[in-house]
Amino acid sequence: MKHSRRDIVRLATGALTLLAGSGTTSTSAMAQSGLKNIAQTKGIEIGSAFNGWFHKPLLQLLIDNCDIITPENAMKATNISTDDGRNLMPGAMDDIADFCAQHRLKLHGHTLFWHQSLPEWLRTDDLNRLKQAHLRHLRFLLSRYPQATSWDVVNEVMSDRRRHYRALPVLDTHGDAFIAFLFETARRLVPTAKLVINDYNLACGSAFCEGKRERLLVALERLLRKGVPIDAVGIQGHLVPRWPIVPSSLQAFLQDIEDLNLEVFITELDVNDIDLPDEISARDRSVAQIYGDFLDAALESRAVKRVSFWGLTDKFHWIVEGYAPFSRTSSAPRPALFDQKLQPKRAYFAVHDALARAPNRTISRLPG
Repeated sequence: MKHSRRDIVRLATGALTLLAGSGTTSTSAMAQSGLKNIAQTKGIEIGSAFNGWFHKPLLQLLIDNCDIITPENAMKATNISTDDGRNLMPGAMDDIADFCAQHRLKLHGHTLFWHQSLPEWLRTDDLNRLKQAHLRHLRFLLSRYPQATSWDVVNEVMSDRRRHYRALPVLDTHGDAFIAFLFETARRLVPTAKLVINDYNLACGSAFCEGKRERLLVALERLLRKGVPIDAVGIQGHLVPRWPIVPSSLQAFLQDIEDLNLEVFITELDVNDIDLPDEISARDRSVAQIYGDFLDAALESRAVKRVSFWGLTDKFHWIVEGYAPFSRTSSAPRPALFDQKLQPKRAYFAVHDALARAPNRTISRLPG
């Protein structure tokens, strides 16, 4: 349930302190230790999406397990502006930023450009007008949340099929020039933040994932040659059993990214259990296996510096809420690390063990 900014601020300033002092044991304490504790020993950040829900056990779960928070929807353009762009309003985003500041959690900006969240005032075929509109949008976000340590500058701009970029007028017409403008503007306004190109269908072993990986690498090489200040690639980890990963292919892709002197963030990680049995114990074992196998493969690359989940619990999750492109209907989905009661599932322990097995990272480079 979403509540007002006043509710969130009240929570951030006192309710969690009361919770901690009440003698109640947090659910993550039952799961040995928070994920961030084991991950920190390997030089890996742990993150989660968060929409600003007023739910004390969830907030404690985030505090226990995460280093960094990604606003799931609150920062997207259609959520902070009217269609005509006359008013830019932070809405729930200030609540999330306050929560992060109160509990010393880092903030990851998501996202500065996404094709599914473009109000009318950010749509035009004229490059100069386009730049002017997006400059206003970027200035608002980057100046209001300068504490964000990283930003998804562009999200899901790569095509799934034929083109290098998604079939969108601005990308068809201006492509590299527009993307370069966004990254260069972000670098100028927040020079120490890491700037990320984030996309999906990059992890699986199927031909469509392989093709998208190749197209992204071509685009990255071209943009970097032009001096576009990209620091990291975000690999959305929406895993689906029918399209399993191939560890050798994934690791080769990660090596290609590392060879470009870029970091890798695993973003939006979850497991869609649509193809798995109804029986809960068997399904949870399969989900845990998928998490563990993916992270074992991905974390072999020392370029991977962050693992961020698209929600920690089934209680607040886009797949369970029916927003995923496809999900099971025969029984309630169980995609996350914690169940509806915020109790740790097998998936939690699989992730914990994969982090424990991961090689240590080198110290993360600063953006240049």
